[in-house]
Amino acid sequence: MAAQPYEMMFYEVMWRTWARDVPYPMPWWLQSYFRDWPGDDAGMFPTKQAALASNALYRYWNMAGVKDAHQESLVGQAGEIEPVYERFAVTFFVIVDGRLHLPQLTAAGAPAPALQQHRQDGYLPVVVTTYQPPAGVSVEQRTLSTVVGRQNHVAVLNRLVVRPSRPGGRTGQLGVAVVPVKPSGFTRYGKTGEALQTSQLSFLRYLKAEGRLETNTGAGPVFATAPASFGLYGNDDGVDDADHYLAVSPFVELAAGRALNGSEQARDPRAGLCSAAFLWPFDVTGGQEFTLDLWLPVDDFRDASDFADLTAQPAGTFEAANAAFWRQKLDRSGMQATLPPVVRHLWQQYRSCRADLLILADDGAIHPGPTIYDSFWIRDSSVEAIACSLAGDDGLAGAQLGRHHLEVFQTGTGRIGPASAYGFFGGEHERDAQEWDANGEALWAFGRFDRIQGSAAAFGAKVYWPYVLQGARWIRDNRSADGIMLSGWSAEHIGDRNQPHYWDDLWSLAGLYEAARIAERIGAAEVAELWAAFDSLKAATAASIRWVLTQQSNDGQWETYVPSGPGGDRGLYSTIIGAVAYFHPTRLHYGAKLGDDLDLAFRLTLDTIWAHFVQGGFRHDKSWQAYGPYLTMQLAHAFLLIGDLDRMDALLGWVIGNAAYAKVSRYPGAADEWQVTTGTWNEQHAYPVASDFTEMPFRVWYMGDMPHGWAAAEFMLLLREMLFFEAGEDDARELYIAPGVLPRWLRGDGGHSVTVADAATTYGTPFGYTLNHDEANRILRIDITQAVPGVTYVYPCRLGVVTDAAADGVAVPAAGGDVRLPAGTRRAEIRYR
Repeated sequence: MAAQPYEMMFYEVMWRTWARDVPYPMPWWLQSYFRDWPGDDAGMFPTKQAALASNALYRYWNMAGVKDAHQESLVGQAGEIEPVYERFAVTFFVIVDGRLHLPQLTAAGAPAPALQQHRQDGYLPVVVTTYQPPAGVSVEQRTLSTVVGRQNHVAVLNRLVVRPSRPGGRTGQLGVAVVPVKPSGFTRYGKTGEALQTSQLSFLRYLKAEGRLETNTGAGPVFATAPASFGLYGNDDGVDDADHYLAVSPFVELAAGRALNGSEQARDPRAGLCSAAFLWPFDVTGGQEFTLDLWLPVDDFRDASDFADLTAQPAGTFEAANAAFWRQKLDRSGMQATLPPVVRHLWQQYRSCRADLLILADDGAIHPGPTIYDSFWIRDSSVEAIACSLAGDDGLAGAQLGRHHLEVFQTGTGRIGPASAYGFFGGEHERDAQEWDANGEALWAFGRFDRIQGSAAAFGAKVYWPYVLQGARWIRDNRSADGIMLSGWSAEHIGDRNQPHYWDDLWSLAGLYEAARIAERIGAAEVAELWAAFDSLKAATAASIRWVLTQQSNDGQWETYVPSGPGGDRGLYSTIIGAVAYFHPTRLHYGAKLGDDLDLAFRLTLDTIWAHFVQGGFRHDKSWQAYGPYLTMQLAHAFLLIGDLDRMDALLGWVIGNAAYAKVSRYPGAADEWQVTTGTWNEQHAYPVASDFTEMPFRVWYMGDMPHGWAAAEFMLLLREMLFFEAGEDDARELYIAPGVLPRWLRGDGGHSVTVADAATTYGTPFGYTLNHDEANRILRIDITQAVPGVTYVYPCRLGVVTDAAADGVAVPAAGGDVRLPAGTRRAEIRYR
């Protein structure tokens, strides 16, 4: 199939613009393509033109949004704003002394970095972009999403502030442009190359009396202050020539010192490449600031009264209210922690991830991303819901698990491939891809949430029939002839869709375990039945893994690893990362539930993964040709749980430094850099970006969406369990204190204390503690500020060998490493050497 005409034209216009150095706000992702593009679309797109138009390779951006609202907005590396389901992006620029300065392009004499980006205060969902051209001024853009009016419509508030950057200041013009090239691309395709949405900007009209722009049939920016001049540009005659767009452009006009055309309307029936520019004069010669506010109506704005809500109050009122909401939510509700200065950024990252999950929730349904993943998956949303609940956002988790999970529970009598539909948890994604891990993940999430809520909430009892019981019976009754789960494609990171995968079995075991425990807690009649289903799948899974390990040995394989599954793709591939689920999130290693021999095999699998597939972070060559940020965090979590903190720390350092705050040079050898990400992850981290373009894969890589909700949840769970985690929940109730707190956190001038407060636990009771380190005297003091009844506290000392310990003044055994403090302990003192 040939490329669409608009895709062909987009390709030609962008390429010629770049090759001929024509003034245009070329976004980071397009510059990255033109810097080094493999030119292969890996079969996902009909042509290279379609691949370019969809931005398949550099899906990096930031996000602004409102908790529980449907539509998010993306923010590009130079501050370009794209309401996700609209057809345009908004960007700013400046003109000083007649010279056009675009933040997307470097300029001689500009400071390095001339362009910077960060979240406000390091974690608030306000994207701050700062641009300093060589013109004696700087521009700060603050982009946030908020609600306005009595209908609580969602809108993006964009605040632009021009300041002098050197004594004397300057005069000039601040510009705002509306362009068809967005952070997410020009057209939208799905993750498997299916066409989702045409997004050409084919019509623009400036309603001067209302101070707003119409874009196609939707709304564009609304200006709080009328511009001094403006111009709209298109291709009214449908000229079939890429050079037309290079010549008829507001940026070409302004760069040549000419005025904008003043047109109030533009059309482009050929390629949908309309653009517009608006100018405001500024004078900051006296040291003062110039501020411009504009709004992007993201929600369903219909009439003049809706648009009037945007300017009914000063913009500063909305900005202050937005900041107050997020500070209350992130700083004064749910789990709170104080970390030493050397790692304080980790707590900023935690709050940033928490905000992302709240924004990605659509009326309680947590979505894994804002664009092609803007829909519901059982797998992602189960993990995200538990992360939210442990953070203190029980209302969101309750809506997810108590409503949206139940809405996709199948009650029909048909078939889903080889399996029965009745009792299956799954919507479109799970049914179409035959994701057989879904029931295990849903039951696991029900069980975890029931524990967190405590017996008084009776969540487990509320969902037991038919959801828990019939969901467990579905796992029991829909298995292969070998007793393990059916072949399917539960997650693309575990391998081929026509193979069975142990990932499904591990999750199903975790789900059956939690289902049986729920039955026990509520006194259901089916306890024995559910344990029998668990034991049956356990036996089949263990037998299959033992058979595979024997085959490996017979083949002369000297390294031990549990492969993705027992089928044809069971070789030493990066898909063995699926085995990490044995440790986290399923916790099947508690009590070595599959047997001591297989417990050892899974632990050795971690060594094999580390030896073959870790280079900074986890490299997934088999399926993605990219790093896996959330898989890297799962691996780090597994090392935390087995006490290998050095590897945990190395992976954590990479996932923060390289992936969450990725930077690349603007061009080879440049001192100035793009801030590609600002504290968030996409599903896959591209090798070129991870290596500053020193590594280009031999084939096209896969990208996914960002911010990736599952990755955000994984970081929240990881940091939380570095600070404390529960163990032995159903036999010997234990709680590990500071198991991932490294010695360097507590030494030197970086600070000597860690605090946790109001942290939800799977024991149904909040927990809090303060840990203080007296480095001079080699003493640790732990104060339990919020006690959990009936648990033994365990402190694994990482600072040295414990010489003696006391709980509330009474000596307790010190075995050199872990210090066990009896239930009810309020203060512990531990000495080490």
